[in-house]
Amino acid sequence: MTSTTCRCARGAAAALALLLAAAGPASAEGSLAGHLSLGYAQLMTADAPGGSISFTGGVDLPLTRVVRIGADLGYDLLGSRTVERGSLSSNVTYSAFEMALFAHWLPEHLGPVGRISAGPMLMVAHADISAAAGGAGFSDLAVGETAAGVAAEATFISRSVTPVRLGLQLGARAAFLTEETWTVLSARLTIHY
Repeated sequence: MTSTTCRCARGAAAALALLLAAAGPASAEGSLAGHLSLGYAQLMTADAPGGSISFTGGVDLPLTRVVRIGADLGYDLLGSRTVERGSLSSNVTYSAFEMALFAHWLPEHLGPVGRISAGPMLMVAHADISAAAGGAGFSDLAVGETAAGVAAEATFISRSVTPVRLGLQLGARAAFLTEETWTVLSARLTIHY
Protein backbone atom coordinates (compact mmCIF):
# COMPACT_ATOMS: atom_id res chain seq x y z
CA MET A 1 0.00 0.00 0.00
CA THR A 2 1.17 3.55 -0.67
CA SER A 3 1.65 6.04 2.14
CA THR A 4 -1.45 7.97 0.97
CA THR A 5 -3.52 4.77 1.09
CA CYS A 6 -2.19 3.97 4.58
CA ARG A 7 -3.05 7.48 5.80
CA CYS A 8 -6.59 7.18 4.34
CA ALA A 9 -7.09 3.77 5.97
CA ARG A 10 -5.82 5.03 9.35
CA GLY A 11 -8.05 8.11 9.09
CA ALA A 12 -11.12 6.01 8.27
CA ALA A 13 -10.37 3.62 11.14
CA ALA A 14 -9.88 6.55 13.55
CA ALA A 15 -13.18 8.13 12.47
CA LEU A 16 -14.99 4.82 13.03
CA ALA A 17 -13.37 4.44 16.48
CA LEU A 18 -14.48 7.97 17.46
CA LEU A 19 -18.03 7.27 16.30
CA LEU A 20 -18.13 4.03 18.28
CA ALA A 21 -16.70 5.69 21.41
CA ALA A 22 -19.26 8.51 21.18
CA ALA A 23 -22.12 6.02 20.84
CA GLY A 24 -21.80 4.87 24.44
CA PRO A 25 -22.73 1.48 25.88
CA ALA A 26 -25.20 -0.85 24.18
CA SER A 27 -28.74 -1.10 25.40
CA ALA A 28 -30.20 -4.36 26.59
CA GLU A 29 -32.30 -4.46 23.40
CA GLY A 30 -31.06 -6.23 20.33
CA SER A 31 -28.59 -9.00 19.68
CA LEU A 32 -26.43 -10.37 16.91
CA ALA A 33 -28.10 -9.86 13.52
CA GLY A 34 -27.14 -10.71 9.96
CA HIS A 35 -27.97 -9.92 6.38
CA LEU A 36 -27.48 -11.34 2.90
CA SER A 37 -27.72 -9.25 -0.26
CA LEU A 38 -27.77 -10.02 -3.98
CA GLY A 39 -27.90 -7.58 -6.86
CA TYR A 40 -25.97 -5.57 -9.41
CA ALA A 41 -22.65 -3.69 -9.23
CA GLN A 42 -20.96 -1.32 -11.68
CA LEU A 43 -17.30 -0.27 -11.73
CA MET A 44 -17.05 3.47 -12.43
CA THR A 45 -13.71 3.82 -14.23
CA ALA A 46 -12.76 4.73 -17.78
CA ASP A 47 -13.63 1.94 -20.22
CA ALA A 48 -15.23 -0.18 -17.48
CA PRO A 49 -17.63 -2.94 -18.59
CA GLY A 50 -21.38 -2.80 -18.01
CA GLY A 51 -21.29 -4.42 -14.56
CA SER A 52 -22.72 -7.68 -13.33
CA ILE A 53 -23.77 -9.64 -10.25
CA SER A 54 -22.87 -8.65 -6.68
CA PHE A 55 -23.11 -10.61 -3.40
CA THR A 56 -22.57 -9.45 0.16
CA GLY A 57 -23.25 -10.68 3.66
CA GLY A 58 -22.52 -9.49 7.14
CA VAL A 59 -23.20 -9.55 10.86
CA ASP A 60 -23.61 -6.74 13.37
CA LEU A 61 -24.08 -6.09 17.09
CA PRO A 62 -25.87 -3.25 18.89
CA LEU A 63 -23.95 -0.43 20.58
CA THR A 64 -27.00 1.70 21.36
CA ARG A 65 -30.66 1.65 20.35
CA VAL A 66 -29.82 3.40 17.05
CA VAL A 67 -26.17 2.43 16.39
CA ARG A 68 -24.82 -1.00 15.48
CA ILE A 69 -21.33 -2.16 14.42
CA GLY A 70 -20.45 -5.02 12.16
CA ALA A 71 -18.42 -6.52 9.36
CA ASP A 72 -19.34 -7.34 5.76
CA LEU A 73 -17.77 -9.54 3.10
CA GLY A 74 -18.71 -9.09 -0.54
CA TYR A 75 -17.81 -10.20 -4.04
CA ASP A 76 -18.58 -8.33 -7.25
CA LEU A 77 -18.34 -9.80 -10.74
CA LEU A 78 -17.95 -6.50 -12.59
CA GLY A 79 -18.16 -7.77 -16.15
CA SER A 80 -15.68 -8.07 -19.00
CA ARG A 81 -14.78 -6.17 -22.14
CA THR A 82 -12.89 -6.94 -25.34
CA VAL A 83 -9.87 -4.81 -26.21
CA GLU A 84 -8.40 -4.81 -29.72
CA ARG A 85 -4.88 -3.68 -30.56
CA GLY A 86 -3.96 -4.10 -34.19
CA SER A 87 -4.83 -7.63 -35.25
CA LEU A 88 -4.83 -8.94 -31.66
CA SER A 89 -7.65 -8.92 -29.13
CA SER A 90 -8.01 -9.77 -25.45
CA ASN A 91 -10.80 -10.08 -22.93
CA VAL A 92 -10.40 -8.19 -19.65
CA THR A 93 -12.55 -9.52 -16.79
CA TYR A 94 -13.07 -7.32 -13.71
CA SER A 95 -13.91 -8.46 -10.18
CA ALA A 96 -13.56 -7.26 -6.59
CA PHE A 97 -13.57 -8.94 -3.17
CA GLU A 98 -14.41 -6.56 -0.32
CA MET A 99 -14.08 -6.63 3.46
CA ALA A 100 -15.66 -3.71 5.33
CA LEU A 101 -16.13 -2.65 8.95
CA PHE A 102 -19.37 -0.71 9.33
CA ALA A 103 -21.02 1.58 11.81
CA HIS A 104 -24.77 1.29 11.12
CA TRP A 105 -27.09 4.15 12.07
CA LEU A 106 -30.79 3.24 12.35
CA PRO A 107 -32.57 6.58 11.74
CA GLU A 108 -36.06 6.95 13.11
CA HIS A 109 -37.35 9.78 10.90
CA LEU A 110 -35.86 9.41 7.41
CA GLY A 111 -38.88 8.01 5.61
CA PRO A 112 -38.21 4.58 4.08
CA VAL A 113 -34.47 4.69 4.89
CA GLY A 114 -34.06 2.27 7.78
CA ARG A 115 -30.28 2.00 7.90
CA ILE A 116 -27.26 4.10 6.89
CA SER A 117 -23.84 2.44 7.03
CA ALA A 118 -20.28 3.73 6.62
CA GLY A 119 -16.76 2.60 7.41
CA PRO A 120 -13.30 1.59 6.22
CA MET A 121 -12.73 -1.32 3.86
CA LEU A 122 -10.15 -3.37 1.99
CA MET A 123 -10.73 -4.29 -1.65
CA VAL A 124 -8.92 -6.99 -3.59
CA ALA A 125 -9.28 -5.61 -7.13
CA HIS A 126 -8.72 -7.76 -10.22
CA ALA A 127 -8.68 -7.12 -13.95
CA ASP A 128 -7.65 -10.44 -15.52
CA ILE A 129 -6.38 -10.72 -19.10
CA SER A 130 -7.41 -13.56 -21.42
CA ALA A 131 -5.74 -13.49 -24.84
CA ALA A 132 -5.35 -16.27 -27.40
CA ALA A 133 -2.04 -14.78 -28.60
CA GLY A 134 0.02 -11.71 -27.79
CA GLY A 135 -1.13 -11.46 -24.19
CA ALA A 136 1.99 -9.51 -23.19
CA GLY A 137 0.75 -6.66 -25.37
CA PHE A 138 -2.19 -6.20 -22.99
CA SER A 139 -0.35 -6.51 -19.67
CA ASP A 140 -0.86 -2.80 -18.92
CA LEU A 141 -4.60 -3.53 -18.50
CA ALA A 142 -4.09 -6.16 -15.78
CA VAL A 143 -4.87 -5.27 -12.16
CA GLY A 144 -4.16 -7.41 -9.10
CA GLU A 145 -4.00 -5.23 -6.03
CA THR A 146 -5.28 -5.02 -2.47
CA ALA A 147 -6.10 -1.46 -1.45
CA ALA A 148 -7.71 0.38 1.45
CA GLY A 149 -10.82 2.47 0.93
CA VAL A 150 -14.16 3.57 2.28
CA ALA A 151 -17.66 2.13 1.95
CA ALA A 152 -21.15 3.56 2.45
CA GLU A 153 -24.67 2.15 2.09
CA ALA A 154 -28.27 3.24 2.50
CA THR A 155 -30.86 0.54 3.07
CA PHE A 156 -34.56 1.03 2.43
CA ILE A 157 -36.16 -1.38 4.88
CA SER A 158 -38.95 -1.60 7.44
CA ARG A 159 -38.11 -0.62 11.01
CA SER A 160 -40.56 -3.14 12.50
CA VAL A 161 -39.09 -5.92 14.62
CA THR A 162 -39.68 -9.18 12.74
CA PRO A 163 -37.54 -12.31 12.32
CA VAL A 164 -36.92 -11.56 8.61
CA ARG A 165 -37.13 -8.25 6.73
CA LEU A 166 -36.68 -7.54 3.01
CA GLY A 167 -35.20 -4.32 1.66
CA LEU A 168 -33.22 -2.51 -1.02
CA GLN A 169 -29.56 -1.65 -0.37
CA LEU A 170 -27.78 1.07 -2.37
CA GLY A 171 -24.02 1.21 -1.90
CA ALA A 172 -20.82 2.94 -2.94
CA ARG A 173 -17.27 1.77 -2.34
CA ALA A 174 -14.02 3.52 -3.24
CA ALA A 175 -10.65 1.73 -3.13
CA PHE A 176 -7.47 3.76 -3.58
CA LEU A 177 -5.32 1.65 -5.90
CA THR A 178 -1.79 2.71 -6.84
CA GLU A 179 -2.67 3.92 -10.35
CA GLU A 180 -6.36 4.84 -9.97
CA THR A 181 -9.37 4.81 -7.67
CA TRP A 182 -11.87 2.01 -8.17
CA THR A 183 -15.37 3.21 -7.35
CA VAL A 184 -18.05 0.51 -7.30
CA LEU A 185 -21.75 1.43 -7.13
CA SER A 186 -24.29 -1.26 -6.26
CA ALA A 187 -28.02 -1.91 -5.92
CA ARG A 188 -28.99 -5.11 -4.11
CA LEU A 189 -32.02 -6.82 -2.68
CA THR A 190 -31.27 -7.58 0.95
CA ILE A 191 -32.63 -9.95 3.60
CA HIS A 192 -32.06 -8.98 7.24
CA TYR A 193 -32.51 -11.63 9.93
